[in-house]
Amino acid sequence: MDKRLLTCAELCTGDFVCDVGTDHGYLPCFMIKEKMCEKAVACDVAEKPLRSAEEHIRREGLADRIKTVLSDGLDSVEPEEITDVVMAGMGGELISELLGKCEWIRIRKVNLVLQPMTKWDVLRKWLYENGFEVKKEKACIEGQFVYSVMQAEYIGRQPCYRCSERYLHFGFIKPEGDGKEYIKRQAQRLLTAGKGMLRSEDKKALGEKLVALAESELEQL
Repeated sequence: MDKRLLTCAELCTGDFVCDVGTDHGYLPCFMIKEKMCEKAVACDVAEKPLRSAEEHIRREGLADRIKTVLSDGLDSVEPEEITDVVMAGMGGELISELLGKCEWIRIRKVNLVLQPMTKWDVLRKWLYENGFEVKKEKACIEGQFVYSVMQAEYIGRQPCYRCSERYLHFGFIKPEGDGKEYIKRQAQRLLTAGKGMLRSEDKKALGEKLVALAESELEQL
């Protein structure tokens, strides 16, 4: 189990986990073996990774506790008893799209564990504007990459925190442990993007704003 998926597992809170885009089914197998949940659903949009997950689940002797489902996001997943939904290893735009199509995560107030590979700012903004509150956020380093994992829940209104430019790019990550490296890399990305915008009259104002934000974050590390 790599650190990225371990962090996802740690942010789950209930007994019945649905792992969207399960790939080999590592997360649900690990969580059940470690007594972090009782049952799980492993789903994927493609047949090949789902077959790989089924084989892994059988080898682990967990076929009676983990159900596999061929599903585009949560479209074909039965919501009954599900307490947690994990969406990891996909872009922030795709995560937003999959969440937007599913009504029962709102009705049941499911605990969401989200790990965007890209477009984290898009996901944070979508959650804020669609009545979801990010309750916790952790950074983790895995190999050469640094990831952010968010824990969110539908509250039916905009959260009490501000959806500022800083929040969109850095979230609630604190400059400690792996979080320090996350903030550093996010700031460096902003700095590069902002300096590029300075060459365009249309984007110059935004570029100046991003450069100032990035430099401020780097100075505080």
